[in-house]
Amino acid sequence: MDDLQLWQLVLDAWRALRQRFEPVVEHTARSINLDMRTWGLLLAALTFEPEDITPAHLMIRGPYTSAEMYHRRLDAAAQAGLLQELAPGRFRLSESGRETALNLIEIGRQAMAEADPLEPVESARLRDLLDRLVRACLETPPPPQTWSIQLSCRLLPLPDPPMPFTEQAISALYAYRDDAHLAAWQQSGLSATALETLTLLWRGEVDSLEALCKRLEARGHSCQVYQAGIDDLRKRGYVNGPDHAPWLTGSGRVYRNQVEDETNRLFFRPWSCLSQDNRQEMITLLIHMRDGLTTESG
Repeated sequence: MDDLQLWQLVLDAWRALRQRFEPVVEHTARSINLDMRTWGLLLAALTFEPEDITPAHLMIRGPYTSAEMYHRRLDAAAQAGLLQELAPGRFRLSESGRETALNLIEIGRQAMAEADPLEPVESARLRDLLDRLVRACLETPPPPQTWSIQLSCRLLPLPDPPMPFTEQAISALYAYRDDAHLAAWQQSGLSATALETLTLLWRGEVDSLEALCKRLEARGHSCQVYQAGIDDLRKRGYVNGPDHAPWLTGSGRVYRNQVEDETNRLFFRPWSCLSQDNRQEMITLLIHMRDGLTTESG
C-alpha cells in the first residue's frame, strides 16, 4: 500500500468515526439553534486564542471564501452572543460561546470514546502512531508552513481515552495537507478563486460560469470575480472556450496535475518517520477501526 492509499484508508476510518459522533453533536447543536457553520467558527476561535479571530486569519487556510463573507458570519455569531467584537473585524469567544464550544467538544469526544471498536491496547497503539506522524509534520522544515496543523494541534486532548486523540490527530494531518496544498500553488500568481475554478473544471464538476457561480455561492464572491478568474486562466492557456462552456486545455490539466503532485510530495515527506512495520501495523489497525465502526453503525 503506497502513501496515497494509506492516507485514503486514514480518511475512510475517520469518515466512519465521524458518522458516529457528528450526529450526536449536530443534534445537540440544533437543540440550541446553533448551525454547523457557526460551530466551526467557535472551534476556529478556540484555536486562534490568545489572538483574536478575524477574516484575515480565516483566509490563511481558507482563501477561497471572501473576507466579506467571513465578516458576515463572524458578525452573525456576535449578534447571537457567541462572540464579542472587540474592535472592527476582531472577535473573541464570549463566555457563552466558550461554554457552548467546550460543551459540544466534550459531547463529541464522549461519543468517540464510546464508539471505539478497538481493544484498548490497539486503540492506544493507533493513537501513538498517528501522534508520531503529527509530530513529524510539525518538525519537518518548510515548505509547507505549518499554520493550519499548529492551530489544529491546539485542540489535541489528553491521550486517554485514545479515540478522541486519534480523531484530532487525523484532523491535524488533514490540516497539514491543506498547508501542503497552499504551498503547492500560491507562488503561481493565481488567485484563490482562479485556482478553485481550475480545480472544479479539472474534476469535471462544473461546465459553465453559471454553474460555477451557483456551486460556489456560499464563498461570497460575485460572478464577476469568477469571470475574472476564467479570463486569467484563458490568458495562461489553461482554459479555452466561452464563459457558458469553458473547457480545460492540455496545459491546464498538466498544471493542475502538477499542483496535485506537489501537494502529495510535500504532504508525504514526514511519513518517512514510519518504518515498514509501523505502516503495516497502522494499516491493520485502521482497517479494524473502519470496519468495526461501519459494522456497529450498520
